[in-house]
Amino acid sequence: MVLETPQSQIIEQDQLKSFTDAVLKGITGEMVSSMAEKGVKMVEMADDILQPETISLLKVLPEVSASLERTLMEVKRLEESGVLKSLMQLADLAASMKKGMTGPMVTDMVEKAVGGIEIADSLIQLGALDLVEGMLKAFDEAKKDRTGKAPLTSIQLMKALTTKETREGMGLMVSLLKFLPNEILK
Repeated sequence: MVLETPQSQIIEQDQLKSFTDAVLKGITGEMVSSMAEKGVKMVEMADDILQPETISLLKVLPEVSASLERTLMEVKRLEESGVLKSLMQLADLAASMKKGMTGPMVTDMVEKAVGGIEIADSLIQLGALDLVEGMLKAFDEAKKDRTGKAPLTSIQLMKALTTKETREGMGLMVSLLKFLPNEILK
């Protein structure tokens, strides 16, 4: 029993054969070689991608995609603002400094840092922050009080010394001047 091929299939087969013949006539040996080379590269790349580490990363990707997207957007913002370049330059500087430092240099720097921290701690314990804040506030008030005014005359200066606040301030300054040399020359 012979099966007959419908006319529409015969036409499609002829069109397919014509297309294949046209393609084969247009292909050169170089094109075949290039396609084979690209095929080999694709297989090698697929082999690299299909490593266990890559597969496990791809499995975790849907879970961390939102975080990864935010991180990439932040990196993009840092790059556009120039901060990323500055950070890279700072990292290069730190790496250069690290290469140039010796053990004794690091020890010396750490000792100085510890000394600075000890001084800061002592200042805090003595109330230096409150004192400095008070001094800055007083200076600001004095500046506001004197803005747009003429300098004090000798008589006005003498009269200012009669106020309790001025005498207390002057007494504090005299005491400071009295104890300062002993503390500095230790």
